Amino acid sequence: MNSTDQEIRELVAGQTVASEFLATVERIGDRRALRWMEPDESWGEMTFAELADQVARAAAGLRALGVGPGDRVVMMLRNIPEFHWVDLATVVLGATPISIYNSSSPEQVAYLAGHADAKVAVVEDDGFLERFDKVRDQIPSLQAIVRLRDGGAGSADVLPWSTLTDHEPLDLAEAAAIARPDDLATIIYTSGTTGKPKGVMLSHANLCWTGESLYRSFEWEREKGVGIRLVSYLPMAHIAERMVSHYGMVFFGYDVTTCPDTSLIAS
Repeated sequence: MNSTDQEIRELVAGQTVASEFLATVERIGDRRALRWMEPDESWGEMTFAELADQVARAAAGLRALGVGPGDRVVMMLRNIPEFHWVDLATVVLGATPISIYNSSSPEQVAYLAGHADAKVAVVEDDGFLERFDKVRDQIPSLQAIVRLRDGGAGSADVLPWSTLTDHEPLDLAEAAAIARPDDLATIIYTSGTTGKPKGVMLSHANLCWTGESLYRSFEWEREKGVGIRLVSYLPMAHIAERMVSHYGMVFFGYDVTTCPDTSLIAS
C-alpha cells in the first residue's frame, strides 16, 4: 500500500496520541489492553476501558501536583503495566512523559531529569528512588517524586502510589482536547556514547505519522491490529519498544503482555 508523505500527513491531520487513545477506548473498550504476571505467578489483566479509568485517575493526581501543558514528567519504571497509564495520564494533560533507562547512575539521572526540566518523577522502588535522592539538589525543577513500591522513608516529598490511583477520575475527553499535534509527546534520550545524551523531541504528529505509516507498511485495514498479542520486554526508554508496544497499543489496539525482566519471557 504505497502512500506519499503528504498523503499520510493529511490522514493524521489533527490527531494526537491522546485523541487516538480515546478513539481506541471508544471502539474496543471491552477488549484486553494489558496483561502481566503477579508476584504469586497468577495473571492480571486490564481492558482498554479499565486502562482509561486508571489514566483518568492518574491524570487527576498529576494535575493535583501541578502538572499541566508543557510540563515534563520523568519515569524510571521497568516494563510494567503502570508505565502505560502513567505515560498516557501525562499526555492527556498536555504534558510530556519521559522514560529513562533503569541502568542510569545517579549522575545520569541528574543530567537527564535536569536537562528535561522535569517537574515530577515517578519511580518504581527504593533502588530507583535512591538514585534521585543522591542528586536531588542537582534537579531544581523537580517538585515531587511518586513511588510505586512503598519502602524506606526517602526524602520528605516522596509521595505514595495512591497519589496516582485514589483521585476521582477527570473527564478524559475534556483533558485530551488540550494536546495539539505539534506539542511535544515525548523525549527519547540517546545513549550518550559520543558525549552527553541528546534529547530527541517527538511531537504527537511525529508519532501519529509513524503509526499510520506502519499500518500501510503492513498493508492492514484499520481493525487488523486489534487483539494482536505481543510481549513487551525492552525498556520503555527505547523508541522501538515504545513505538511498537506502547503506541501500538494506543493506535492499533494491541493486547500487550508486559515483562519486567527478560529472564521471565519463557515463563
